Amino acid sequence: MELREYGKLFLRRKWLIVFTVLSVLFSASVYCVVSPELYKSSITILVIPQTVPKDYVRSTVSLQVEQQLGTIKQQVTSRTTLTKVMDEFRLFEKERKQRTSEELFARMRKRIEIEVVHGQSRESSEAFSLSFLHESPKEAMHAAARLVSLFIEENLKTREHQAVGTSEFLESQLRGTKARLEVMEQRIKEYKIRYMGELPQQMEANLRMLTGLQDRLRTNETGTRTVEERKVFLEAQISLIGNSLSAASAGNGKSVPALSLDPVQSLWVELASTKAKLAELNARYTEMVPEVVRTKQEVADLEKRIAEARRSGAALAAGDANADPQVAAASLPGSDEIRRMKAQLKASVAEIASLKKEREEIRKSIASVERKIEQSPRREQEMISLIRDYENQKKSYDDLLTKKLEADVSQNLEKRQKGTQFQILDPANLPEEPFQPNRKKVMGVSLLLALVLGFGGAIAWEAMDLRLRDVRDWLHRRDIQSHH
Repeated sequence: MELREYGKLFLRRKWLIVFTVLSVLFSASVYCVVSPELYKSSITILVIPQTVPKDYVRSTVSLQVEQQLGTIKQQVTSRTTLTKVMDEFRLFEKERKQRTSEELFARMRKRIEIEVVHGQSRESSEAFSLSFLHESPKEAMHAAARLVSLFIEENLKTREHQAVGTSEFLESQLRGTKARLEVMEQRIKEYKIRYMGELPQQMEANLRMLTGLQDRLRTNETGTRTVEERKVFLEAQISLIGNSLSAASAGNGKSVPALSLDPVQSLWVELASTKAKLAELNARYTEMVPEVVRTKQEVADLEKRIAEARRSGAALAAGDANADPQVAAASLPGSDEIRRMKAQLKASVAEIASLKKEREEIRKSIASVERKIEQSPRREQEMISLIRDYENQKKSYDDLLTKKLEADVSQNLEKRQKGTQFQILDPANLPEEPFQPNRKKVMGVSLLLALVLGFGGAIAWEAMDLRLRDVRDWLHRRDIQSHH
């Protein structure tokens, strides 16, 4: 169709177009007149971070506004908050008689808008706005301000409650962990008491004790040999003196004391002491040590002197056989010497018994220490298992204790209101023009819609009309029929 033909079409359908346009515009006008005017009051809330640096105190409450947006909406649109605002400002007085409370709450929630206010970048969310719609501009302003104040109060209580809840939860976990830790500590304590001496940390002490006991055993054996040599010497001396006494009694016909062998006896005692010293030196040092060489030389000298003394004593005894019996008897000592040697012999026997008893005790101690050393590897494996469980539990306890202390500090931070706070950046404004309905926008959209429906309807109506008005229509109809 040409432009002129469109003009003819619109002229033929002018009443349809006029009726459609007027109807739409009339409907829009009626909507603008009938719809209640709603005024929108908005308030902007700034999120202020905690005043104490995060490096010193870490809050247990999330700080991201976008993450808390759902919680904020729940707090603002909760039944308790809405009831307080509705009762305080007497909102929806007429509707309360006709509608249920749930319908009123739903209607009020629809009039509340909460959105995040972004900065230069979308990630820097530091504020959010709250808006409220109402028929009265003052009521809208007061209601928006009251909603924000109730939200800030509720948010402070919620943050404090969350901090307290975190601290109480950590406290309960800490008590349970501490109880388990004390049980493990008691178990380790009982294990150490039960296997005292066999623990792996006592291995070195047991080895040193074993070395000391072995040294004592060698010293005991050396001392025992020395005392046994002294005992043998005393028995020989007593026997020799007894034989001499018997010979003297047989020759003189009366009882005489034993032969005095004091010099020889002294040499024997000194020889026994020197041999004991030599045996102890040989147990500690080699034969090339000067002290060992000197002691050997002393033993050889003493043995040589004892041999010379024996020869001199034998010659003296032969010369005295022809002497005066009274002189010989005067030269012989009393019986005190024999009693003294027997007393020494008795003491030596007692000392030998004591040394043997001590040796048995030392051997028992050595066996006990050796058993402890043998059990040390087994105890070490058992201690590793106990200590590993204890260390894991101790680490868990230390972590919980650190978190508990941080939670206590965070709780104190929230109670003192030093944490994240909400501050009103832009107070609620008093709207001068209604936000709904926007008459200019409604009439503009309605006019556009009316023109589209009017002229579009005329074109559609013309397309469905089958009447022929000129030759052009007749030719077009023939072409269609011939095509079919």
